[in-house]
Amino acid sequence: MEYAVNTTLDTLAEAYIILADLGLAGMLDGGAMEIRPNELLDALFAKKRLHEFLALITGSAAEEMGKLRPSEALDIVSAFFLDLSAELRCLPGILTSITSARPTPPSAK
Repeated sequence: MEYAVNTTLDTLAEAYIILADLGLAGMLDGGAMEIRPNELLDALFAKKRLHEFLALITGSAAEEMGKLRPSEALDIVSAFFLDLSAELRCLPGILTSITSARPTPPSAK
């Protein structure tokens, strides 16, 4: 089955919470990450946080995500980060226009 991924602000907020809980917030905010493989695998699989993350980004039920093959789960996660990257590509232009639109302080004139 084909799944569409969501990159709405609500989805990003919830995704950040899950990733931060897993010690992977750096995937969204660019911060440093220290990965502890045993703890990460326990959270992803034993606690089904991967199911939860996949359900969140696809708008599906976590139980449905448990039926995916690992390669299908990877495709969905990859699609999420690719879509997110595409959404955020415009930020440098926005930041430049905001910075250049600031009034010059009187002392700098």
